[in-house]
Amino acid sequence: MKYIFPILITFILLGCKQGKTNSPKIRYTGYYTKAEGGHINIKIDSISTIEKLIPRLIYNHELYETGKGYWIGYNDLMFSIAVHSDSAITPLLNFIDTTKCNDAKFAALYTIHLIGINCEIKGRDYEEFVNLKARDALFRLLAQNDYLRTDVIRLLIRDPRESDVPKLFDILDSTATDCWQITSGLLRYDLKDKPVAQEVPQELLEKKIKLKNKINFPEKELFREIMRDFSRKYSRFVKVEKILYEYNYQMPIRIGVESNEITLGYLTNICNLTDYSFISPNFQYSYKNGKIKFFSAQTTKNIWLDWWKNQRDSYKDSLRHSYKKMEFRKF
Repeated sequence: MKYIFPILITFILLGCKQGKTNSPKIRYTGYYTKAEGGHINIKIDSISTIEKLIPRLIYNHELYETGKGYWIGYNDLMFSIAVHSDSAITPLLNFIDTTKCNDAKFAALYTIHLIGINCEIKGRDYEEFVNLKARDALFRLLAQNDYLRTDVIRLLIRDPRESDVPKLFDILDSTATDCWQITSGLLRYDLKDKPVAQEVPQELLEKKIKLKNKINFPEKELFREIMRDFSRKYSRFVKVEKILYEYNYQMPIRIGVESNEITLGYLTNICNLTDYSFISPNFQYSYKNGKIKFFSAQTTKNIWLDWWKNQRDSYKDSLRHSYKKMEFRKF
């Protein structure tokens, strides 16, 4: 009996030791962001708290210049916040919701993305978005913040995952706007029998028009004229939704025109711009039975939603419960 008490004390102490959870220590050195010709070393603020660091994004929101569009130049402050990982996500979301500085909102968004990739820049066109809490935060912003939507979808599709797809369609179905960024982003996913942006025969892609006006007028006017001319010249197999003749074209990147001659392939290529670093503009096409149709973002949204409703529940569930990469390889 005299040994029972010491034995009990020993088990209690062991139980307390095993039950104690130690948060992983934050690493404050060895971080960098890639840039043309090498990399930029990052200096981490290891003293200031998250509560003090995050508001500084109002004054320190510039990304480093990397020289390449596929590398994001997260600055020292973004890294200093991101090393705190999960504990920084909710404060960053609250900051986005409350700050009046738009540049700071974008900086906070990119900081959440940096948390998502565990502060590790991988390759030129490859990354691992491994923090699911950070990914959920981006989906919250995608659903609720129109202002950040273009950048949010661009960050998500850098590492497209199967479980993204049902979430994207939930947002499409519940949002009143056309959500053109989401329908453009869907082209990054390897979805079976996609209803838009299909492969078009080469002989059709080579059909061309010659613009009468100069090619340096604003993009909105340029594409309105292009759509009119194609629908007039090739009315047998090119159909254009009338709204595109007076449309507010949204171009995520600057689209250049080298000559007055425009091919149909030029238009389809623009609709297929979605890739690791880009999303396509807010118009789209479909090809079926020898005819190509161009239409607005709202029509594109409706087409995608109809496609989703017609998919089997088993297919939807397989996507919903998988975190596998789902990258579409362009034809």
